[in-house]
Amino acid sequence: MKYSKPIAVGVDGTSASTEAVRWAAHNAQLHDVPLVLVAAAEPVAPALAAYAVPEVYYDAGREYCEHILDQADSVVRETDSADIEVRTRLVEGGARSALLSASDRASLLVVGAPSSGRLASGLLGSVTSAVATHARCPVVVIREHVSRPRVGLVTVGVDGSPLSLKALEIAADEAASREATLDIVYAWDARGLDSADERYAQARQAVQSRLDDIVASLISTTIAAPRVTSRLVEDSPESALGKASGDCDLLVVGSRGRGGFTGMLLGSTSQSLLYSAQCPLMIVRDKYTDD
Repeated sequence: MKYSKPIAVGVDGTSASTEAVRWAAHNAQLHDVPLVLVAAAEPVAPALAAYAVPEVYYDAGREYCEHILDQADSVVRETDSADIEVRTRLVEGGARSALLSASDRASLLVVGAPSSGRLASGLLGSVTSAVATHARCPVVVIREHVSRPRVGLVTVGVDGSPLSLKALEIAADEAASREATLDIVYAWDARGLDSADERYAQARQAVQSRLDDIVASLISTTIAAPRVTSRLVEDSPESALGKASGDCDLLVVGSRGRGGFTGMLLGSTSQSLLYSAQCPLMIVRDKYTDD
């Protein structure tokens, strides 16, 4: 995927959003596109909506958003991506609608997610799943406190479905932009098959052939093909990709795989990885429309 529009990132002043800003700034530099910092001035709580709320309440909310946007801009300027173009956007309204609106004009939307066990609040947290489900561009979720030195590896989960092949195409471009190795993981759940049974050997060979065809097709059609490795892993997709996320810089998955059904917005694998991935997680959907 060649980026033709800016990268948007949600900010709310938390450490999770700060990590998201750093990641988004680096990616904007890699793809030579502007970075848009998005903050939402939340509306009055429904319980207070019936009362006359002083204008100073709204002024304070806007001032806070301007403050955290300035902070986020400073974070960018302190990184090795300081020379990118940075834009800010303050949206009056809820966080979910602010980020979904930003996704209309972005090649990629980046959000931070609080660490496990912490109450979700503000711009990033409770809306993360909704944004990953409904955004009109691919979404990258940066889990809090999973930052680590880059290892030069982008991992993508495939299962032969059209959406996983789209995720593969995007992952290949991300790997090429980073001069990283692309690791293709095909998770095959062999439960119910005896490894000593001939049917097991036949099924495994069929899956391996499918993976080999996917790799061969990628190499033959990708102009700037990165270094490619591939693995057939006997495990559930959730488990296999969750483990793989501990060893890579970016994990790319389709929003649903072969087990999903038409109309499903976020499958069980991508939903699970939202909470378990140990690295930045990119979720790719088949359609980017106003659901």
